[in-house]
Amino acid sequence: MAQEVGWNEMVVMAARAAEAISFNQRDLRLELMAVAQRSFYDGDGINAAIAEGWHRAVTASLTDGILTQSEEARLREFREQFAVAVPEDAAAALELGARAWVMLDARLVAMSASGGEVALEELSDSVRELELSRAEQRRLLVQAWEAAVEGSLEDGVLSLDEEAALVHYLSHFGLSVADVDRNGAHRNMVKSATIRELAEGIVPDCLGGSVQHPFNLMKSERLVWLFADVDYIETKTMRERRGTSHGVSIRVAKGLYYRPGTFRSRVHEWEVNVHLDTGLLGVTTKHLYFHGPRKRFRMRLDKIVSFEPYADGLGVMRDTQTAKPQMFSVADGWFINNLVTNISQL
Repeated sequence: MAQEVGWNEMVVMAARAAEAISFNQRDLRLELMAVAQRSFYDGDGINAAIAEGWHRAVTASLTDGILTQSEEARLREFREQFAVAVPEDAAAALELGARAWVMLDARLVAMSASGGEVALEELSDSVRELELSRAEQRRLLVQAWEAAVEGSLEDGVLSLDEEAALVHYLSHFGLSVADVDRNGAHRNMVKSATIRELAEGIVPDCLGGSVQHPFNLMKSERLVWLFADVDYIETKTMRERRGTSHGVSIRVAKGLYYRPGTFRSRVHEWEVNVHLDTGLLGVTTKHLYFHGPRKRFRMRLDKIVSFEPYADGLGVMRDTQTAKPQMFSVADGWFINNLVTNISQL
């Protein structure tokens, strides 16, 4: 019993020292030796308790999933001073925590323009200290940038400062658009910047004028965005006549019957959404253009009386007496709805 109590006491003492902002190696050794003597432990028992305490400190520091820079520094210092024989799982946990910390730091640097070049250089040093291969370093930096874009878009709109910081990050680390757009992060950044500029009354040049399209644009309009593989859907009214007859049969001769009666019928109507085509949808400063194998048309934005937002597209109702709802199905419903409504208000 005395040994078990002494062991737990030594482990707790070591763990607290490893987690502390500062500790005195000599004092800790003396305290551990005092507990070891009354618990019948020798030097090997003390070293084992120190290693176990350090291991517990690593686990405790990783409870939030992130190892901060100060936590990492304290744990490494403790391990070096006591020459702790690190269990493989503890070493792996520390390395994982260090990577998580660098990932968090990279995300914060990518989101903020305040640190500038100094913050980017410090981040470069942190990445190199992880002793990863070049491919792994690049992968970590890309993942951090993607997470930064997601974080910047949590309020729905990318600020000008956030956009500048994200672009500077790419330039500093030599990352291309192809590197950071495998999961659509770069395109999401451009989409949000497009909405921001439109909300400020600016027509963005996000397509650069180099996109090939089949639309015959008017001289006074500009193509703002081009959607591919868009399903065009119309609401159709279906009609069917249904009727019933009434009466009784009267026998007039053997095997011959006469049936006087009436027949009444009514027209039943219902509406269905019909997929009519799949093609390109161009959004300009004046029109919606659709181009598919079977349907090709343009629709003036100022002749649309209402927009119906959907999670996977946009619904419109034209300003005509016989108009029926028309829908364009795209993957990013948030973007196309914000895009069209902001352009219509220019």
